[in-house]
Amino acid sequence: MCSICGGNYPLAEIKRASGTMIHRGPDFSGDYEDSYIALAHNRLKILDLKTASNQPFTSPFCPHLVLVFNGEIYNYLEIKEELKKQGIPFVTQSDTEVLLHSFAHLGERCLQKFNGDFAFVIYDKRDKSLFLARDRLGNKPLFYALEKDKILFASEIKAFLKLKDYPLNLEEVSKWLLFGNGDLNKSIYEGIYSFPAAHYGIFKEGKLQIKKYWNLEIKPAKYALSESLEELQSLLLNALKIRLRADVPLALLVSGGIDSSLLAHLAVKLGGDVRLFGVSFKGLEGDESRFIRQLQRDLNQEISLITPDIEEIKRDFKALVYTQDEIFRSFSLYPQFLLFRVIADSCKVALGGQGADELFGGYYHHIGRFLYHSPKEFENRIRIYGNEAFREYNFGLKCALRDTLKMKLFREDNKQNIKKLQRLDLPIPPLETLLERFLPDFNQGLLADTFVFNLPHLLRYEDRNAMAHSVENRTPFTDFRVVEFAFSLQDSLKFQKGFSKYLLRLLLESLGSKSLAWRKDKIGFGVPEKKFMDILGFAYQSLFDVRVAIFEALRSGR
Repeated sequence: MCSICGGNYPLAEIKRASGTMIHRGPDFSGDYEDSYIALAHNRLKILDLKTASNQPFTSPFCPHLVLVFNGEIYNYLEIKEELKKQGIPFVTQSDTEVLLHSFAHLGERCLQKFNGDFAFVIYDKRDKSLFLARDRLGNKPLFYALEKDKILFASEIKAFLKLKDYPLNLEEVSKWLLFGNGDLNKSIYEGIYSFPAAHYGIFKEGKLQIKKYWNLEIKPAKYALSESLEELQSLLLNALKIRLRADVPLALLVSGGIDSSLLAHLAVKLGGDVRLFGVSFKGLEGDESRFIRQLQRDLNQEISLITPDIEEIKRDFKALVYTQDEIFRSFSLYPQFLLFRVIADSCKVALGGQGADELFGGYYHHIGRFLYHSPKEFENRIRIYGNEAFREYNFGLKCALRDTLKMKLFREDNKQNIKKLQRLDLPIPPLETLLERFLPDFNQGLLADTFVFNLPHLLRYEDRNAMAHSVENRTPFTDFRVVEFAFSLQDSLKFQKGFSKYLLRLLLESLGSKSLAWRKDKIGFGVPEKKFMDILGFAYQSLFDVRVAIFEALRSGR
């Protein structure tokens, strides 16, 4: 994991921008400049720790190309063997060299071979062009700004703000405050854009053309239960196996929930040398310690549990806001921030269970859509969860309404917060935006959460939290093969007998954690939002107020 930065600017400016991201790569800083372009790179050494793999990276095999790369190509060993059979030489043990030689050999078709989390830019000296690309799920960040015939790109927004005072995009600010997310390919700053996931772009002669290289379609197949369990375990084992490749110590973050517990069992099954860590705010709502201890017993493996004092938020609030660059939904990412700080002393790579809820239907709004269309499962859910099932069902009912009725409810739901926006002298974003978040179809809802509304933001939070402490994060559930498999499953394998994430639960039970597999509550990295706001001295009525506090901290820190 690293940071990249570059553009048609003097090297001194690019290095100044890159210096804001030294936390992403404190092990080595390199640069490149010619009459057209300047590039800078901060390296966090994970694979092939030798200096030959430092960046910007060049190779005698393709001396016309210069690469800056953030992330990992997890299947680099398999690709390397393929290329070697075709006579392509290698002098390092890095995935960086595999990436560059793959591009030199295949052009943009190399992206179809990569299984990884990446954002990279390749400069071609021959025609003064830049090739930009980002991984399928958008695990690794890449931002850009265009001005006249020039481009500036970087891994984090703070790099741009070092060079120029970009005005706030107040409509995007309002979307974040009211809805908890904004336009996926924009930022809260005018002129700074997020390069889209699963796309590549070519910048040449002052123009940027962007194309998509991966399209996911929902294609339900007829899987027998045993067949689906076998395939899921096989995919997750391989996704985890290739993500355990590192020349530095690794950690696995566990919450006592289904997803991270599954990964912990599979890591033990693979014999991976991984340390386990969990976090809990002891004695408060969201305390997961008893589930983490149960996982420890099931695995017969030590789990290091940190129990921070919630008063630490006073010290960390500004750092958290600075780390994230933009508004975030809530303080739910704070325990993760603390965990990465602790593990940084002993591990440079951390794995976690992000993505499973979106793929397998773990959130209440996914469940609500399913229940509305399945009376039998609604009855099963009531037997297990009682009145909680009605709250979920009501969300499904809301999704099934005509758009005119939805709009009426949106106006009522957001009435008080719209007044707050007006008092802040901020524009009112169109409520029609919410229609895309209230699709009635179960799988369409999962797809939207995976690619637009939920997972992209969670991946952003995790990347920034990890890299703030110079730790590389990896998320096996976002392996594109797991994603494609999840969207090929029939609905009954995701929800059955009143339980969400049914297939994951069955797999976890088969691995030896029956009580965790069928636990009925969902906490994850839970936090006491109101308590945090009290400590920070802010009034709290809803998450809107949390986001306003974050925005004010961002604005005052500029």
